[in-house]
Amino acid sequence: MHQERDGYSNLVLDAELKKCEPPLSRRDAAFAAGIFYTTLERQRLIDCCLNQFTRKPVVKLDAPVRAILRAGLAQAKFLDVPLPAAVNESVKLAKAFGKTSAAGMVNAVLRRAAAFDEKTLSFPQPVERLAVQYSLSDAVAEFLYRDYGEEAFAIAEAFYHRGDTFIRVNTLKTGDAALTDTLRAEGCEVRPGPWPHCLAVRFPASPAATKAFAQGLFHVQGLASQFAALCTAAQSGQRVLDLCAAPGGKSLTMAEAMHNEGTLVSADAVKSRLPLIEQAFARCGVTCGSVRQGDASQFDESLGTFDRVLCDVPCSGLGVIGKKPDIRFKTLENLSSLVSLQQKILQNAVRYLAQNGRLVYSTCTINVNENEDQIRTFCREHPEFHVVAPQTVPEGAAVGEWGTLFLPHRTASDGFFTAILERV
Repeated sequence: MHQERDGYSNLVLDAELKKCEPPLSRRDAAFAAGIFYTTLERQRLIDCCLNQFTRKPVVKLDAPVRAILRAGLAQAKFLDVPLPAAVNESVKLAKAFGKTSAAGMVNAVLRRAAAFDEKTLSFPQPVERLAVQYSLSDAVAEFLYRDYGEEAFAIAEAFYHRGDTFIRVNTLKTGDAALTDTLRAEGCEVRPGPWPHCLAVRFPASPAATKAFAQGLFHVQGLASQFAALCTAAQSGQRVLDLCAAPGGKSLTMAEAMHNEGTLVSADAVKSRLPLIEQAFARCGVTCGSVRQGDASQFDESLGTFDRVLCDVPCSGLGVIGKKPDIRFKTLENLSSLVSLQQKILQNAVRYLAQNGRLVYSTCTINVNENEDQIRTFCREHPEFHVVAPQTVPEGAAVGEWGTLFLPHRTASDGFFTAILERV
């Protein structure tokens, strides 16, 4: 039932796990989280399979029965739990919730639904198949198919793939080889990333649980996010502005590139998020940075000018569905106002830029309206600016006229867009 609550899924899950008495073991908590997120990420497909064998649609069943059926099928179909075990536990749950009369139905429906081949389902339109097969809202599926056609299916499939965790080596405190040895001593699997000071790691538990993290030897940052920060080419002694900085990963990467020398201003509009940046700076030993509250769409003359300005703008998040499953169910009804805000931030950001400075625009979405169209509009209004190609890009990234696009199935990373702007 808790998968259906309003709010961010990770907060809902954390709240429920904290209620467990006695507390769950690490293994049981991980298994519970796996069921929770798999059910959430596959919900439309799960419901479609269940609906083949229920007398009325799953959404009209009693909430406990609906949740038990969904979680049971998620285990049997997507988590490699043996069918008898998934069914038996689901039946026990039905009885525990006082739904003894539904126990027989739960047993029969789960056994039949688990054997059902969803590939046999037929849909009148490809976008409907995309929405159901990959558990996306109609709006998200329509957007993906509009912009990417049949490639949308590969993109949606990539959101389910879990790869290594990428981290950024804190070069203010350690080096790539030393951190690799340290993490391996803590039981991690480590390999080099695609560029210096980037490592791909498989952690035995949370990255934050390692001693290396507590010592500030690294921070967790996806490949695409690292790329956006590196595109600023921040250097020692420069003045650098991060307009939408929380939780601080890009600011850390730029501070390290600056060798902790110069001035880094990390701003964010949400006051409650500022401590995240401050804590990151303190843990990693960043002393060149200051944190302040500020609306990125409003000009603050007191800030002065900067050699580098990064605006990682608020966006629809349609490139990070794999990390944030709630985005699957977005209606996108406020997209036009979001696009307007992005352009306002970009137009404001340029006012902070020194004459020979560099402006970087980035999003964690793959929506053309929020990406290429924004840069095209900006350059039309500011013909003195042009898009600069990045010096290096990871395999699979597409460098175009208006910026660099990461598609998850091509880059094995988040979906992301970055554009580097300089005056002609």
